[in-house]
Amino acid sequence: MLKYLRLILTAGWRILWDFLFYINRYARHPERYPLELRYKRVRDLIVFIEKSYRLDVQTQGLEGIRGLEKEKRVFLVVADHLSYFDPLGMVALCERPISFVAKKETTKMPFIGTAVKAIDGVFLDREDLRQSLEAMKTVEKRLASGYCSYMIFPEGTRNRHPENGVAPFHPGSFKPAVVAGTPIVVCGLYGTTRVFPKKPDYTRTPVEYYFYPPIEGKGLRTTEFAPKAYAMAVAKFEEGKAEDKRFFENGFDKVPLRKGKVR
Repeated sequence: MLKYLRLILTAGWRILWDFLFYINRYARHPERYPLELRYKRVRDLIVFIEKSYRLDVQTQGLEGIRGLEKEKRVFLVVADHLSYFDPLGMVALCERPISFVAKKETTKMPFIGTAVKAIDGVFLDREDLRQSLEAMKTVEKRLASGYCSYMIFPEGTRNRHPENGVAPFHPGSFKPAVVAGTPIVVCGLYGTTRVFPKKPDYTRTPVEYYFYPPIEGKGLRTTEFAPKAYAMAVAKFEEGKAEDKRFFENGFDKVPLRKGKVR
């Protein structure tokens, strides 16, 4: 409870201000404002919240994305999905606009749904195959035109039981990048479930993003690449899990975490 109270006291005013005067407006009428403007406002807010929330974000391989951004190339990030924080953390890491493919239920989520709308998120109705195909074509067209990058979670849903591992990746999730001929960046996530826990166990919240080198999507066979990408993401997930076991062998509540000293 103290952690959330701290967030409200330190960042609540900024969250309300940005949503009331900017992000809600962007979500209702995105066509009136350049994507770069909308993205910067959302990203600045997320970075501010991260600092207020005392997240200890660790990254590896981010230079691959920086290289693509420097070349002004768009790309598709595919990752395991553990928490509602997953896409927010990705925005904080990407300097150029990146948006998301999310289930339609996300639109009803306070703040998060509005923020994703504001940066041109694409929403899937998993019970409507035709709508889902059209949504993926929208992503494909935006990637092909260089409009912005996208992140998608090939598991198809948030993993509510990460202790059971990562669910298989759906090959169709990779198709937009393959058809558009844009790079694919496989990301292994770990620790994002700690961001919104019922009972926080950490003084600081360690979160890990591992990015593999970009792979050109053109010419890839999705049915062959999906299990490879899955194995890549799982490898980093299991690595983080093993490190946690070693590091917290005396119990979560007995190990204070300090900035720059997660493990």
